[in-house]
Amino acid sequence: MSDLQAQSGAGSMTVDNSAVTISVGTTEQRFSEGSYFGPNANWVIDGTLEIYSKNVWIAPGAKFSGNGKIVIYNPGSNPFYTSMSSGSTNIDGNNSDFINLIIEHRNNNNIMLADVNDPGYNTTNPSGVASATLNIGGTLDMAEDQANIILNGHNLAFNTTGKIINYSPLRMVVTSNTISGHMVKTYAGNESFVFPVGIAERDYTPATLTALSAGTLNVSVQDYRAAGKDITNTELGMDRTWHIYGTNGLKANFALQHNSNTNGSLFKDANAAIARYVINTKWDILKGTNPSTGLHVRNDITVISDMSANGGYFTKLAVSGAALFIPNLYTPNGDGTNDTFEIRGLELFPENDLIIVNRWGNEVYKATNYQNNWTGEGLNEGTYYYVLRVKEAAGGEWQVFKGYITLIRAFKK
Repeated sequence: MSDLQAQSGAGSMTVDNSAVTISVGTTEQRFSEGSYFGPNANWVIDGTLEIYSKNVWIAPGAKFSGNGKIVIYNPGSNPFYTSMSSGSTNIDGNNSDFINLIIEHRNNNNIMLADVNDPGYNTTNPSGVASATLNIGGTLDMAEDQANIILNGHNLAFNTTGKIINYSPLRMVVTSNTISGHMVKTYAGNESFVFPVGIAERDYTPATLTALSAGTLNVSVQDYRAAGKDITNTELGMDRTWHIYGTNGLKANFALQHNSNTNGSLFKDANAAIARYVINTKWDILKGTNPSTGLHVRNDITVISDMSANGGYFTKLAVSGAALFIPNLYTPNGDGTNDTFEIRGLELFPENDLIIVNRWGNEVYKATNYQNNWTGEGLNEGTYYYVLRVKEAAGGEWQVFKGYITLIRAFKK
């Protein structure tokens, strides 16, 4: 090491490739620019390992366990190389074994998952998303404000024992507006896990997902433009889309939180719901609950395993009276298609009532809280007239819609 390196730390390396034990009550420190853990590294940490390095490289096969912790500090706070500049800690996990202890994140310039150069072990390292995937089997403690995790196109994965604590809008996982890289959780069974994700620092849109059985869920976040899934009227949406997929057939309850500064001009929490993308501009909207501002819940969702499939995209859509889709034709012939008078979006309104009359003004159907189930039973084919009233909020004003509906039973395509 040159005098310059000794003074600045530039180019300095600490390489470990053996069994190391840090006992209870003791601390070991890494001040070098790069801390490298080789394929035979087997660290049992019951005390504390403090790392002030810019780059951390973990070889496939390296193992970490114990009842202690690893603390990640900003390299700019390095007490040995005092001229080392502040910045992120670049960690290359190489999709290695799960780290089974506490990782205390105290770098207020973030941890960046990054593909760091192999220091010379010539191990077989993964590529693509897995090239810097970091696997947590213990506890990731988001211990300081502005100490975020930037996925940078890689996965941050937690197994059945892995967890994340002390997250907040100032201590979150940044997905960078892409689905190259996800936050991943493997569930042992019926349990909840918070994915504290967002597309950028402080753009906090966490997803709390409760798996109803054992399986794995993957979560990332984008805005509408990056997701590329068309919304008929963006004014009725909020400009965030969660990408969620996992074990095929796994059922889960979703609770998705967003910030009101992304709301379209017609978006209202009370008549919005989680929507799942189908195709073109079609989204499947089913009424859930809205327990607090910006938080919407929808239960018993079956996730898909295909990362690229449409069914992995979720957003929130609201309806206003102007956006209701009321058909003027339906065909109750028992073929399973268009068999009821279906008013799309009606389920999102807290109150509605519907009256149907024939051409002579005689009432033939009436419903309070209409459930899209009128089949025209007992009526002849022909044209009927409806009066639909809806309220966008309980106790609000009625909006009234009038029009006609044609009933055809012998419809032929």
